[in-house]
Amino acid sequence: MWKKKFIFILTAGLLIGCSGEEAKEASTREEDSSVKEQQTSAVSFRNVDMEVTDGIVILQGEAMATDTNVYYRLDHGGEPLNKEAKLSLKENASRWKAFTLEVALPKQTLTAEEPPVLALYGKTDKDEPINTNYFPVDVENK
Repeated sequence: MWKKKFIFILTAGLLIGCSGEEAKEASTREEDSSVKEQQTSAVSFRNVDMEVTDGIVILQGEAMATDTNVYYRLDHGGEPLNKEAKLSLKENASRWKAFTLEVALPKQTLTAEEPPVLALYGKTDKDEPINTNYFPVDVENK
């Protein structure tokens, strides 16, 4: 009699343990797929050089964008100074591409205490910014 109870309890324990593992694995698979969806779009920058001449910011460098376009905007004090604009990149999107960007600075930013910031970023399928890179503009050494 006690053997039957022992086998019943052991079998029930195994079944409960296995069902918990399956739920855990399913949850992990869902998390992995959502992370993959978020990581399919990416943008990277390298060899970035900035120069300010006569109130115009000239930003040169290389960018690589995967499944996204590259956008930029000029911010000052946390507020955008211009509308979001698309940076045109030459060649294939999966390789490093050289770019040059010229943005005119508003006069109020040339004498302000806080420097303006040039933000470059990609976007997800849901139109949310990703991989935002901020480049402070040195207006004092223009």
